[in-house]
Amino acid sequence: MSDLVIHVTNEQRQRIEEFARRRGYKAPDDYLLALVEADEKAQLLSDLRQGIHEAMTGDTIPASKLLEALNELD
Repeated sequence: MSDLVIHVTNEQRQRIEEFARRRGYKAPDDYLLALVEADEKAQLLSDLRQGIHEAMTGDTIPASKLLEALNELD
């Protein structure tokens, strides 16, 4: 694993460390990684909700068109 350097002011670092402690993280790195994972999950849920909405409202394309588009990518 390689190191990632994030440039923050001392005040910003203190805030990050405080937020991490309040949420039970031992290290700010763990807290920041958890934020990234939460963001990824939120995006996945948003995409799923959009797909369900499109399916329920009939905003769809035939499966054959989808397969054609996927085959064109190969």
